[in-house]
Amino acid sequence: MDIEPIKTTRFVLTKMTSADGDKYFRLSNNENVMKYVTGYSLTREESDAMLESFLSEYGRNTYLGRYLIEDRLNGELVGAAKLDRVGSDMEIGYRIMEEQWGKGIATEIASALIKFGREVLKYRNVIAYVNVNNAASVRVLEKAGMTNVQTIEDIDEVKYKFIYSPQKNPTMKKVLYVIAGLIALVLIAALIMPKDYAVEKEIVISRPNAEVFAYLKPLKNQDNWSVWYSRDPHIKKNFTGTDGTVGFVSMWEGNKDVGKGEQEITKIEDGKRIDTELRFLEPFESSNDAYMITEPVDSSSTRVKWGFTGAMPIPMNVMLPFMGMEESVGKDFQDGLNNLKEILEK
Repeated sequence: MDIEPIKTTRFVLTKMTSADGDKYFRLSNNENVMKYVTGYSLTREESDAMLESFLSEYGRNTYLGRYLIEDRLNGELVGAAKLDRVGSDMEIGYRIMEEQWGKGIATEIASALIKFGREVLKYRNVIAYVNVNNAASVRVLEKAGMTNVQTIEDIDEVKYKFIYSPQKNPTMKKVLYVIAGLIALVLIAALIMPKDYAVEKEIVISRPNAEVFAYLKPLKNQDNWSVWYSRDPHIKKNFTGTDGTVGFVSMWEGNKDVGKGEQEITKIEDGKRIDTELRFLEPFESSNDAYMITEPVDSSSTRVKWGFTGAMPIPMNVMLPFMGMEESVGKDFQDGLNNLKEILEK
C-alpha cells in the first residue's frame, strides 16, 4: 500500500523514517515541548532510541505510526504527529515546535487527523489522551470537536481521555430537529391565533350621569379608586396639560407591581365617553387604548363601562391564552369600579 502524505491547508504530514533523526531530535531536545511526554528534554541518544521504538511499532505499509509536520510552502519543521490503534479505536497525538505555539497549528492538525481517521481509515471512534494539567491541549481538543469522557490515573500521570465519535452526531441532530419542529409549531400557532385582546367591566352607580361623568373626566381622580395606585404608597406622579381635557398626560413611576408609564386623554365625548392611551414603559413596553363610558339608566343612576384593547405581535401572541387577561386585568377593573361606586354613592 502506498502511504501518501496527509495534507492540511498549511501543512503536510509525512511518515517518519530512520533518516529523520536530526529533525526528531530538534523537537525532542526541547524541555517545554517534552513536558507532558517525558518531563525533560532528550539527549541525542535518547531521541534516536525513542524514534527507533516508534518505527518498530508499525511497518512502512500502514498509515499508523509517527509523522513529521512541515510547512507546505517552505518545508520548515513544525512538529510531529501520530496515528495509533488502541483496541478498535484510533488515537491521535501531536507535538508542536515551541516557536510555532499560538498560531492555531495544533487545532488544524488535530482536526485533520480526526477527519483522516474517520473518512480514510474508517475508524468509528477517534480518541486522544492529554495530561490533566495541559490546559492548552485540552482547549485544542475541544476546539477540534472532541469531548472529555474519562479521567485515567496512571502510575506516572493523571490524564483525560477525549473522544470524537459519530455516534454522538445523530443524537445532536435529533435534538436540533426537535427544536426546529417546536419553533415551527410556535410560528404556525402564532399565525393562526388572534393577536387582539380586550377586557371590559361595568357597574351601575346610583348617581346621575352628569355627576358621574364629571368625576371621571379628571385623570387625577383615578388615584382615589384605581387599585393600581394603591399598590405603591410612594408612587411618583407627574402631570402635563390641563386635567379633564384632550392632551392631558398623567405619568407614574412606582415599584415592580406598578411599573412605569403614562396615560393620555385622546378624546372626550361629553357625558358619554373618555378615551385614553396607556403607554407602559417598565417592566416592558406596550401601548393600549382604554376608555370609560357612561350611560344613563334613569335620572338617578348611571351605568359605567371601563375597558381597554390592545394587540400582541407575532409570535408573542401565542402567550395570550396563558396570560389570563380576563382573570387578572378584569378583576382589577371590577375592583376599581366597586371603589368608584362606593365613593360616588356616599
